[in-house]
Amino acid sequence: MHELRRAIDPEIHAVAMRLDREEAHGGDTSCFRQILGELRWRLEYTADEPGIRLTIERLRSLASLPASAPSAITPAGDGSYGGGTDVWFLKLDASIDYMLAPDFDDRGNPPHFLDRINDPARLREYLDSLLVSRLAEDGIDRRKELNFATADLVRLILWRRPPSYPWDARLETVIRDFITKWQDPASGFFGATYLIDGRLLRTLDLSLTFHMARYLEGKIGYWPELIDTLLEIRDLRYPNGWLDEVGLTSHNNYDVAVLFRLGWPKMRPDQRRRAEQELDRLTDWCLTTAIAPDGKIVARAANESLPESYYFTIAFLDTVGYFDSGKRFWTERSFSEAPALRARLEKQLLTLPQADPMVRMARERLHRSVVATDQPG
Repeated sequence: MHELRRAIDPEIHAVAMRLDREEAHGGDTSCFRQILGELRWRLEYTADEPGIRLTIERLRSLASLPASAPSAITPAGDGSYGGGTDVWFLKLDASIDYMLAPDFDDRGNPPHFLDRINDPARLREYLDSLLVSRLAEDGIDRRKELNFATADLVRLILWRRPPSYPWDARLETVIRDFITKWQDPASGFFGATYLIDGRLLRTLDLSLTFHMARYLEGKIGYWPELIDTLLEIRDLRYPNGWLDEVGLTSHNNYDVAVLFRLGWPKMRPDQRRRAEQELDRLTDWCLTTAIAPDGKIVARAANESLPESYYFTIAFLDTVGYFDSGKRFWTERSFSEAPALRARLEKQLLTLPQADPMVRMARERLHRSVVATDQPG
């Protein structure tokens, strides 16, 4: 697998650069991104060499088309927006932002691909199947599917979205019970578990913890333990820490900021002091390193699309109250330059593919923000 990854990495990089260029000029790369995402998942989380080779061939075939690439921004026959992949949880994740949009309309094409888990027994069986990865048995690391599936299904089931879909009312009890049992009382974190040499090894996972805390609006347990753990993993690699392979990223910083915001009412005084120091540091990094003077995003997470890089940067700034003093739960610091930066970011967003859900959500974040003019004294 390592040799295969090394052999095709240059091709993957070339495709990613091409997609960046197209997105920078408003091009629709949705189908490309889905195939590329599936390829990366197969390379990083499976030992499925035949599946990898078939996926890379699909990517090559798409890249060779003389005309514009097909789009995945319209629903497929099963009602999903995952026309670029046949992997169920990737279809789910590709569809979530469309189905959560307030103006979502299935246009007579209900998302029947959700029927797979629209039953209490089937949902429980599916969620339980993701908790433990048995690499020696099947060569599959289920961490990514666990992350995507739980983040998406918690929102769809608990929020009853999309409104037109006939969700089984019994699913809410199943998913809440699953979450309660899943959280680790010692660390406060959620994570993936691995069976290795007969032992169960549980991990701490920033993304999994962020998703459960955020989508349950902070209504989880063990907040003091969670914040202690969050501070302890500051210098570790994602997903077990804050740092990506390139160092700090707005994506992970956003996760950290949201956890601090949700946990703030239940923090000890010493935890609040540490959180204030860290948020001050992350905000300075964002303003001086992640964003260029013209509002372009120049520091991105590995494998992140251009629209995603703008969304997570803006989401971080929105969370820490950069644009709105009323949201500055952690500081009395003023940001007089916020209105000008907001305008520059909005101008850059207009160059990106407007149908992309991440672009739409980034613009909504900016529009919802009340820009407070900080007065001296």
